[in-house]
Amino acid sequence: MFMIFKRIYLEWKYYTRRPWSLNDVGKFWDKLNDYDDINAKLYPYYQRFVNSEIIFKKSVKKSFNPKRMLDIQTRTGKGTIFWNNNYPKVKCYISDFSKVFLKKTRLNLKRRNINFKESFVQKFPLPYKDNFFDFIISYETLEHVFDYEKFINELNRIANHKCKIIITTPNVSWEIIHWITAVVGFNHSEGPHRFISKKKIDEALKKNNLKILNYNTDIFLPFNNRISINSDKYLMKILPKRIKELICLRHSYILEKK
Repeated sequence: MFMIFKRIYLEWKYYTRRPWSLNDVGKFWDKLNDYDDINAKLYPYYQRFVNSEIIFKKSVKKSFNPKRMLDIQTRTGKGTIFWNNNYPKVKCYISDFSKVFLKKTRLNLKRRNINFKESFVQKFPLPYKDNFFDFIISYETLEHVFDYEKFINELNRIANHKCKIIITTPNVSWEIIHWITAVVGFNHSEGPHRFISKKKIDEALKKNNLKILNYNTDIFLPFNNRISINSDKYLMKILPKRIKELICLRHSYILEKK
């Protein structure tokens, strides 16, 4: 019972804190030693990569062959590994607000003989030159940056002309669900964050002249059993787009710098 009340207090603290820094986010993730163990049990976790790949390939030409890819807030490198399988010749750059995550990513990429350069990020601007990247991936990071508009502006700055950018972020309608699952110990806490409405995200993208090549929402049933997963996939096929935008777990954007 004590742990429940402690989690409630922490989640309320994370939810109400304004503002927070990238350093605060990094310190939170530094303490989450079982990140991979928890997410290995969750159907929605790996689906972020699978779904983004599906809509990416529907909207980006097969001739796309990036030379430099950035995985911003890489966590433990799963996104880098996933897309390196698609583009094995790409030069990988990883960055994170957490030194612990960078260390884990370093080990994971070296085991797979993936060459990379890393950066520990504590503040803006990001430590990269203007117009540097051909491909940028940002999985579940936007909500952890207090000045999310500045974050999008930075991605735009370091992206070259026609750079492809993947951004995924949770739907605001799932804020309470994440809060409850963290309190009861079903999922890890989100730490410092605030889920952002699609309207505000779209406005920030338009302001930065980033073209939306493709977009969808996915995951309504986040459970791991086969019946739930099959039911979820069926619902994604039949639910109207507007309904999915309101109730599904994750927004996924495929963007291009104009």
